[in-house]
Amino acid sequence: MPSISGLPAVSEGLTLYHVAVGRGTQNYTCDTKDPESTPVAAGAAAILYNATCMSCIAPVALAKLPASTLLLPTPKDGKVLFPAQAIMSGHHYFTDSTTPTFNLHTVAHNFGIQFAKVLTKVPVPESQQQLGTDGSTAVPWLKLSAADAPAGLASDASPVKEIYRVNTAGGSPPKTCEEMPGNFTVQYAAEYWFWG
Repeated sequence: MPSISGLPAVSEGLTLYHVAVGRGTQNYTCDTKDPESTPVAAGAAAILYNATCMSCIAPVALAKLPASTLLLPTPKDGKVLFPAQAIMSGHHYFTDSTTPTFNLHTVAHNFGIQFAKVLTKVPVPESQQQLGTDGSTAVPWLKLSAADAPAGLASDASPVKEIYRVNTAGGSPPKTCEEMPGNFTVQYAAEYWFWG
């Protein structure tokens, strides 16, 4: 995992469980009656691709993969992620407005479902800023921790305790809502490191 200034280190006793590249959208809402208002984050949706082996044998290439994937069409479920030929390892979405969810169930494997909460957020280091194809800046890097399942949802026995989102590319909204619709998405990609 890259050295991350400002994000706490992985907790003692945890080991690397899974590495994925997420490719999808950051979602936002705007007050269309106030063009000077700031877009509000409304979750994310991404397909996750298994990059665990690549993290060991080609970490420099992995760090460039999020920006590279933005140059290609959004992949469909079940397809490999070019240019890495990575197979799908699951989905990332929000279960409710505050709960990032990582569903690592596919027909090929079951790495569990993990609900999470953000512990720490830091701006992308300037030297590692990767713009989206639309010119959007990279969304912040995060450290997340495991969270209880939201009310009414069953938890899966995932061993994951901490998740890092790093080497992000694109995904940030414009500074204001001027000329923006009430709901919109911004393409992004990122590495996700799962520790358990």
